[in-house]
Amino acid sequence: MAWKMLILGIVQGLTEFLPISSSGHLVLAERLLEFKEAGLSGVIFLHFGTLVALIVFFAKRIAGIIRSLFKTGEERRMNLRLILLILIASIPAGLVGLLAREPIERVFAEPLYVPFFLLGTGILLLLTRLGKDRNRSFGISDALLVGIAQAAAILPGASRSGLTIATALLLGISSEEAFEFSFLLSIPAVLAANILELKDIAGLGSPLPLILGFLASFGVGILALWALRRLVISRKFWLFSFYCFALGGASLVLLLVFR
Repeated sequence: MAWKMLILGIVQGLTEFLPISSSGHLVLAERLLEFKEAGLSGVIFLHFGTLVALIVFFAKRIAGIIRSLFKTGEERRMNLRLILLILIASIPAGLVGLLAREPIERVFAEPLYVPFFLLGTGILLLLTRLGKDRNRSFGISDALLVGIAQAAAILPGASRSGLTIATALLLGISSEEAFEFSFLLSIPAVLAANILELKDIAGLGSPLPLILGFLASFGVGILALWALRRLVISRKFWLFSFYCFALGGASLVLLLVFR
């Protein structure tokens, strides 16, 4: 069990941040490993590992935002504006979660949707190759559009980082700001989801597999964020589209053949 949780931690760390849809990969890995013992407790520990990785990766930026709130001047004004934009961008996903839960659950119940959302993600990623980095900063309309992209990423096979970063890049937002905003936007939602999941933990069982899964998802998550940042800034984000096309095409064929 320990080595299987280690593998799941690696899968979670890689796919949570890279624009290739994490949920599908985790389910697939569990089936390939014939590992049903992970349970909700195991999944929560894996998600908590990537959440901690995200906070650690952006710790300096987050600390700077918090410190600036107790000061006066331009830095405080800019960070207050950033917080406002994050709140605005969080609205669409919140509304979808509250108002469209049943339709989304029906979509999740039909695996055939997954390949099409993967292919759609791939197309959007590929389009970023055509966009130009105009070094624009986020405005209210930009934040709202990125928020809509995050809401769409609730669908199975769609990637949250893929849709949000690609949308920002296509709007002409600078690469660095697109990367940063996408993941700062995700922290409140991921933190809330992890807190809600904690109440459903029944029994932790043996702690060693859970600790290994947490450490693997944390360590690999840090590396994945570092690599993704370099690819986004170097304008090579579109390369992930080929993986989405390959996985989407292969899964579509398999689902049609074995349906």
